[in-house]
Amino acid sequence: MTEAPKLTNTDFAKAIERNKDNTLLLLEVLAVSAAVVGYVFGWGMAAIRDIWAMPPAELSGLTVGWILHDLFAARPRSEALIGAGAMLAASIVWGVVMLHAGARLLSSLAHARPADPEKAPERLLIDVIKEMAIAAGLPAPQAMVIETPALNAFAAGASPERAIIAVTSGLLDACSRDEVQGVVAHEMGHIADYDVRYATVVAGAASAVVLVSHLSWGGRALTLSRSGSTAARAGLGALVLVVMLALSLVAPLAARLVQFAISRQREYLADAASVKLTRNPSGLIHALERLERGNTDLAEEGSPLVTLCIAAPSSEAPDDFLASHPPVADRIARLRNLGEVAVPSGRAA
Repeated sequence: MTEAPKLTNTDFAKAIERNKDNTLLLLEVLAVSAAVVGYVFGWGMAAIRDIWAMPPAELSGLTVGWILHDLFAARPRSEALIGAGAMLAASIVWGVVMLHAGARLLSSLAHARPADPEKAPERLLIDVIKEMAIAAGLPAPQAMVIETPALNAFAAGASPERAIIAVTSGLLDACSRDEVQGVVAHEMGHIADYDVRYATVVAGAASAVVLVSHLSWGGRALTLSRSGSTAARAGLGALVLVVMLALSLVAPLAARLVQFAISRQREYLADAASVKLTRNPSGLIHALERLERGNTDLAEEGSPLVTLCIAAPSSEAPDDFLASHPPVADRIARLRNLGEVAVPSGRAA
């Protein structure tokens, strides 16, 4: 039998510094990307306007080379600079919003509500979160519940002081106390090493890129609806639109790549943190086994919530190179070998 892989790189202090640095780097990359998107969109609108306003005698001098030169080599158009500036400013504002209000925005997106201490399963969640916060030496995150039969959970927030842990009612009903504790400790691990800050910003950034892509489609439709019928103008305008179309096609993919740029190691590290806090690997192992067998569709593929969840949607192929999470079986195998801890292989009832 092949030996299960051992979990490595569990230096939590280094992970905290790495995730803080990654957050700042991500914000810088997103700002530059937003400026490029705004620049190209502003350029395209201005170029199409000029093509349709140009006297017929000048059209013969316009070629693909002219379009490429106008975009890459000519003096920047004022509309392009305005577009770049507007998108840069918007990205900075959005980044600040996500850092300060990301937890509330994402919990609202998931339709999460504060846990009710009058309900036994939710009282248990509140108590377990407090226990794991004490074990981690952190303030207790706000306990949130999502009314759905799906089995899943996530943490969000810019810092331990502003974090939330949201758990589905389905998971609370299906899991034992030890299993809930393992899940909560996993999410507390994300909070403790500031991975949750990075993940929250990524989730917000991904949704913003998709929104910009949708808006750009609206802008193109408006441009085409106001176009004339001259074949030469239409052809040149179409070439400009190809550049913008390419951008709109790349934007959702870029959002997905950025969203999943969070290394799979973050899930392994949070699993290790769960064991560190609970001293009980079997709780998380049995919870993961339930998730592997059950419905984990808290969010659809492409949703900014996907990378925050403890488990990917049931429809996601774990061997996909764009998969948001490592295979559950691999996570369980690593947990069984973590610190040479012997854990029974039997599945939870």
